[in-house]
Amino acid sequence: MDITQLEYFKVIAETGSLTKAAGQLHITQPAMSAMLKKFEEELNVELFDRSPNRIYLNHAGEIALVHVNSILRNVEQMKADLRSAAQQNLTLSIAFCDPGVRWFSVPRFSVACPEITVKDELYEGEDAAKLLAERVYDLVVTPGKIKARGIKSLPFLSDQVFLSVPSDSRLVSYESISLKDIPEQPLLYPQIGGYFLDRIERIVRENNLPVTLVKNDFGITQHLIRSTNFLATISTLSMDLRNDGAHRTVIPMNDPELSVTYYISFLESEKEKMKKFLDWAKGCGQR
Repeated sequence: MDITQLEYFKVIAETGSLTKAAGQLHITQPAMSAMLKKFEEELNVELFDRSPNRIYLNHAGEIALVHVNSILRNVEQMKADLRSAAQQNLTLSIAFCDPGVRWFSVPRFSVACPEITVKDELYEGEDAAKLLAERVYDLVVTPGKIKARGIKSLPFLSDQVFLSVPSDSRLVSYESISLKDIPEQPLLYPQIGGYFLDRIERIVRENNLPVTLVKNDFGITQHLIRSTNFLATISTLSMDLRNDGAHRTVIPMNDPELSVTYYISFLESEKEKMKKFLDWAKGCGQR
């Protein structure tokens, strides 16, 4: 007995005619008759009462139809559940600790693997291991290795902060620069949060630096970078997204806190689901 027999039996029962059922299913009437005969033999019971022009479900056939309908509904539900599970496997939920690595990764991975939907968010804090353990995210890009049972952390991309200065600034002569070397003046930074902003704020606070962070949304910050002589920061991974204009020079910042190696962290038990992202990430690390 197979699903095809059940589906054919249901159509015969609904049409009350072998000829009509055969036409609907695009098979020959003799083939339909042979299928029904085999089906009844397997069940060891006749399911229809026959008349010259029509067949009718008998009591056994009515009982069989109830079970067949239930089986076919379960089969369809199984197919729907499997499609849903497959779709979930084609969706990756990724949290990034900094917008620079987020901006770099998401569009490139989406182009490389368009069949996978990426749900990406920015996260802050020290609870990445908990977010993974509770399956809030499939992957978390962290500023360091997570040492927790059941979690795998792999090196991903390096990033560094640069200082964006106007071409007429005396700072352009620096080969590298520290936040501590910057004279008192505004420093533009988009109000987007993330690892590097936290590091910069901490350095300024802990060293009582005279720098004033001017935080606005990304669009306003970009306008101010192009229209003022204020200093600004930019990272390696965000350079292709943000064009500061020809009137600016970028200088690497040498504060140890302002360079980082990001790690991809995930549950070891979910490694197979992460395979395409991990394969893509390997290529990024070799760029």
